[in-house]
Amino acid sequence: MAYGKKENVLYVGIPSGSLNEQVIRLLEKSGRPLKAGRQYELTTPYDKDVVFRVLDRKEMPEKVAKGIVDCGITGKDYIFEADMEKKVAVVGDFIFSKRTNKPSRLVLATRPEKGIADAKGCAGKTIATELPNLTRRRMKELFGVAELTIMRSEGKTEAKVLMGECDAFTDITETGTTLKENGNIIIAELFESNPQLICHPSVLDDAFRREKMEDIRVGIESVLQAEKEPVYMVFMDVPKAIQTQVEAIIPAVIAPTVMPVEKEGWISLSAVIKESELNILAPQLLRMGVDGIVPIPAPKIFSQKKIKKRG
Repeated sequence: MAYGKKENVLYVGIPSGSLNEQVIRLLEKSGRPLKAGRQYELTTPYDKDVVFRVLDRKEMPEKVAKGIVDCGITGKDYIFEADMEKKVAVVGDFIFSKRTNKPSRLVLATRPEKGIADAKGCAGKTIATELPNLTRRRMKELFGVAELTIMRSEGKTEAKVLMGECDAFTDITETGTTLKENGNIIIAELFESNPQLICHPSVLDDAFRREKMEDIRVGIESVLQAEKEPVYMVFMDVPKAIQTQVEAIIPAVIAPTVMPVEKEGWISLSAVIKESELNILAPQLLRMGVDGIVPIPAPKIFSQKKIKKRG
């Protein structure tokens, strides 16, 4: 078989480098634990029909477009850097950040002493970057700056402007705080990026591989959603006389579950509630006459929304 792939197996690319640890962690929490090691191909005991191949995150878009793997996870910035956004299909968008729960940003920064106030001030200057194609492309698209020198950097990019090798640099950041604390100024935002699950277009026409890929997406999205905000399965005892009023203010995936109890005039009600909602609702429910409100942590929630989203 081409590229050493077997029939009826989904080949998934997982990134090396900075994304690797996060992706391995999310796969484990979503039911596909992988044994860390030096192997380039990894399997999980709970899904024999999936093989994971460890690939360079920058090369992932090309490997997916060629069919070396059926799908893979990498940063959106690397997809655009490789000019592959029209050659692969985006299946899922993930936000791994726990600090902001927002996409990271590719920013253009410099030192105050360089005297560059904005992106247009970089015309004719030298910019150090790990994403040369994307940087050149966005500088022209956003600011009309075509005349500039790109210095390709493979790390320690920020230091190059300090040492006088360049006039400005690009960096991927969430908040920009570290850059500013080190004496840099951000003069422009070039691109928003986040990890994406991408696939070869042919996978979308193959029911077996598409469903396997969707299983992985749904699992990771459910873990990330639970980490973004804790969710509880909440049980409570409700006077039957106020059941309608309580159900009207209780959020639920579809509807609260109602069960009879031995004590006449009471029912037991349960529903899935976000922590932020529960903190507001609990005192209100107690004042209404509800009793015994017991929240139990729910590690993750699977709902139809995640399937219909891609249907």
